Amino acid sequence: MDILIRIARTGLRRGIRYGSRRWLITGITAGLLALVQRVLTQSPKTVYSTELKAGERLEIRTIPRNP
Repeated sequence: MDILIRIARTGLRRGIRYGSRRWLITGITAGLLALVQRVLTQSPKTVYSTELKAGERLEIRTIPRNP
C-alpha cells in the first residue's frame, strides 16, 4: 500500500473518530497529494494485445542488439 494512502486513511480516521484537527489536516493533505500523484502519473502503454485460444501459448524473448 502506498505510504500516502496509508497516512491519509490514518489521518482521516483519527481526525474524525477522535476529533484531532492535526490528524484531519494531515489526512486531507496526504489524500490530496495521493490524488495529484495519480493524476500526474502516466499509465503504462499497451504495446501488443491478442487473445489466446485454448492450447495456445505466448513466449516473450529479448534479442540482444548488434553493436
